[in-house]
Amino acid sequence: MSNSNPNDTKFEQQRSESAKAALKGQTENNHTEDSEAAAKRIADNLKNAKEEK
Repeated sequence: MSNSNPNDTKFEQQRSESAKAALKGQTENNHTEDSEAAAKRIADNLKNAKEEK
């Protein structure tokens, strides 16, 4: 689907901004999930290490 007026870039800019916002949201969410998963693994490892003593 092409833009009917090649000189009108407003739609393309809006689409680009929307795509950037979506990607930013995805990466922030992934970072949070990864951080929480890592914190859980660390807590589990610490708990296991204390139980082994």
